[in-house]
Amino acid sequence: MKPRTPFIIILIIAVCLITGAFYMFLENFKFITSPIYLSTISISIVLLLINNSLNTLIDAEKFKQLSEEEKKEYLELLKIPFWTRAWNSAFKNSQEEKDGTVEILDHGYDGIKELDNQLPRWYIGLFAVTITFACIYFVAYSFTDFAHPDKEYDEEYKTQLAEITEYEKTAPQATLETAEYKPENVEEGKQIYDQTCKTCHGEGGTGLAGPNQTDDYWINIYQTDEFKNIFYMVWNGSKNDLTMRAFGATGELKGNDIMKVSSYIYSLNQQSKKNPDGSSEGKAPQGDIAPWVKGGEAIVAAAAAEGKTVKIGTVKEAAASN
Repeated sequence: MKPRTPFIIILIIAVCLITGAFYMFLENFKFITSPIYLSTISISIVLLLINNSLNTLIDAEKFKQLSEEEKKEYLELLKIPFWTRAWNSAFKNSQEEKDGTVEILDHGYDGIKELDNQLPRWYIGLFAVTITFACIYFVAYSFTDFAHPDKEYDEEYKTQLAEITEYEKTAPQATLETAEYKPENVEEGKQIYDQTCKTCHGEGGTGLAGPNQTDDYWINIYQTDEFKNIFYMVWNGSKNDLTMRAFGATGELKGNDIMKVSSYIYSLNQQSKKNPDGSSEGKAPQGDIAPWVKGGEAIVAAAAAEGKTVKIGTVKEAAASN
């Protein structure tokens, strides 16, 4: 006869299991004050008390049937604290191992004999825990949203959207009127450029299917300021070439992202090494000399000396779509 697990230990385990089950289905701890949860806990406590009382009666009857030696052994076990007994049960050697009376199995190879040692209790317990966890996880994954990656992704996505909305309340999106060049935006702007612009305008803005963005020539001129014109084009797109889509007007990019990529393109143009005729390394010039370029007349003259006919562009009527 062995001492039973103390009632308080069983009660704590039961409360933890019930709480875990509620959390698995509801995925929050708001149920702690719920009448259903509190009623479940109360009923469980009552049932455990009844079960404990019945076990006490059963143990009393069993104790009467023990021999004097067995009663003495049982009473000695009761004097040992529960956690000490649990530790000994999990990690101490069996009595057979202590006495050296472990049986030898009836098979062997090459003269090697195998003892019939018992597996450690902690090992068996760990195996039981892993099997139990696997079963619970399978049920949770199959029939609830608990620990489900798709559900967790949706929750994280909604949280991020809420954080963005909250952030934009104090940091509104840039518009053509409020946008300005900021050197600290260049690095993030490059990342956006590589994702959305590089395919057409090439590495470093030197041009591919789209025009070269590092020279002094522009096809679309709608602003008197270079940075503002870049922002305008990214927002509204090009009327001359529909492959240059309106990233801002369609909502593909937000105003702050357009300001960042505009800062990067502006920095490329400012830092590029230009020839006397306003061209630069990369794709051949397209359009007219931008009106914001300093020394535009000299560039026109230099181009004319090379037999090229160029002119300084004028600002077209801009659509107020942003």
